[in-house]
Amino acid sequence: MNISSHTKIIGLFGDPVIHSLSPAMHNAAFSYQKLPYTYIPFHVTPQNLPTAISAIRALNLTGVNITVPHKEKVIPHLNHLDESAVRCGAVNTILNVNNELIGHNTDGPGFIDSLNEVNLNPRGIKAIILGAGGSARAIAAQLAHENAAEIIILNRTLEKAQQISSLLPKVTVFSLQDDYKTAITGANLVINTLSVPFKKEGEWLVDLSSTTGALFYDLRYGNMPSDFLHYAKELNNPGLDGLSMLLHQGARAFTIFTNQKPALDIMRKALVINQPPI
Repeated sequence: MNISSHTKIIGLFGDPVIHSLSPAMHNAAFSYQKLPYTYIPFHVTPQNLPTAISAIRALNLTGVNITVPHKEKVIPHLNHLDESAVRCGAVNTILNVNNELIGHNTDGPGFIDSLNEVNLNPRGIKAIILGAGGSARAIAAQLAHENAAEIIILNRTLEKAQQISSLLPKVTVFSLQDDYKTAITGANLVINTLSVPFKKEGEWLVDLSSTTGALFYDLRYGNMPSDFLHYAKELNNPGLDGLSMLLHQGARAFTIFTNQKPALDIMRKALVINQPPI
């Protein structure tokens, strides 16, 4: 990687960022495509977020990606929001246009791109989302936008899930204590957004035995299958890990930053080489 006075800087703001695969993915594509950019992770704590956002303008950064825990808190510091960010109430990509900061969200569209890659059209499907955090919200909003027929959120408690359903009429919610098995029967897609282990003391966290044939999509990724994907195999259901979503949301951010199509295979290879154990 050659750094010069002409190199344009793209950052990643998060807390933590040390394990992020985004720098490897983007820098591999920049190098392969001979583009004058470099991608640098910055550890930005919540209290330093306003200063870090000001630094985008002061240092004339091309833009930054935003990861946890800043995706919602960054919004008041921006000049404009793209429709993708308005839709889900969160930002993961900021483009600096003449010191005007424009917030985008590529998480939802990137998720849909990953479904298209395995020939699953979201229109008219029944989708189950496990968890009610920021990723669940972005995916639910995008599935609703893509005209999914039914979206069900299962969460340990109802309060956070109801915050999503209050914004998205297509979403219904159940707690893990509710009788949800009939409701999830016939699902086409089950998305795990939970960060906790899916198997505890020999028991699966959620009973998904009534979702025969559904694609099990785990947002986690690593070089070994997760317990959630082991559950998919036990049920003879197809499975997909989160590396695909990471790739496609990154590819969309790449295009926002550079106005170029990325070398998708190069980005994918960088992710596979650098992914950690799950």
